Amino acid sequence: MTNPFNSIGIPLEPPPTQPPICKKCKRASEYFITRRSNRNGNAGRPCYKCLPCDNFLVFCDRRGNDPENPKCHCGYSSKRQITGRSKSVPGRVHYVCRLGECDFYSPSRDENGQDNVIAGELADKLSRLSFI
Repeated sequence: MTNPFNSIGIPLEPPPTQPPICKKCKRASEYFITRRSNRNGNAGRPCYKCLPCDNFLVFCDRRGNDPENPKCHCGYSSKRQITGRSKSVPGRVHYVCRLGECDFYSPSRDENGQDNVIAGELADKLSRLSFI
């Protein structure tokens, strides 16, 4: 079970309550559970995906749903995530629409404007704490 509070005790925002509509083909997405073999720290996470487009929309859990995250184009707080091992910059922290409704994407940057990147073992520990 994921932690329902952020690091300072504020309740995390809820996940989508219904399948989001795919931004590519405008069809309803379908509910899935990620494979146990997922090596990006997402094993067993519920998510929504559009089958006709093979388009991943959003994880539908509270992990990364901090109310202090930036607001997405929908006006709701976003979901904090981290890029997987197969991406050009593994471990890059970023924000996406937590409801899967809009195309919001914003990299997390430090005070010098550099992308926040988290290394493997630390990323695994933070994912277990529901931070990312």
